[in-house]
Amino acid sequence: MGGGYEVGVSSGYGADPIRLPIQPRTIDMRLHEKRQIDRPLEEVFAFTADFANAERWDPGVSSARRVGESPPGIGARYELMVKFGSSEVPMTYQITDWEDNRRVVLEGRGETIRAVDEIEFDASGSGTLVDYTADITFTNWMRFVTPLLAPALRRVGERALEGLVEAWEE
Repeated sequence: MGGGYEVGVSSGYGADPIRLPIQPRTIDMRLHEKRQIDRPLEEVFAFTADFANAERWDPGVSSARRVGESPPGIGARYELMVKFGSSEVPMTYQITDWEDNRRVVLEGRGETIRAVDEIEFDASGSGTLVDYTADITFTNWMRFVTPLLAPALRRVGERALEGLVEAWEE
């Protein structure tokens, strides 16, 4: 069986398990951008990894706030309003992986969309190289129009990283 995992299901006591394929999660779209920011790694990581700052650098986010009192790190949650065409979509993000000054992974959920954002940071010369990957999965009929949305979603990704660079220039 190619491409997936398998799980054993027994048909009864002492019987050989039946192997059922489990398909890996499908990603409808992957956005990937890299940008150099002429600021120290520690500053860029602290600002970017705290998704409450997303509205300050991502033009596709109209508002962002941390939920609760926990500092940025594994388990921290954020509520964002994300611009989608002429409307705004609420999304909740949670940090699921964190390596200080190196990497942060956030999983986002909205009514019709799921996202996994992985942001990696590397010291580069006198600044920081930010490597941002967003895997997007639509959860309903939207997945059928993904090919039509692809150019607009790519522009959103490009603008987000450009916004991050510009936030440090101000």
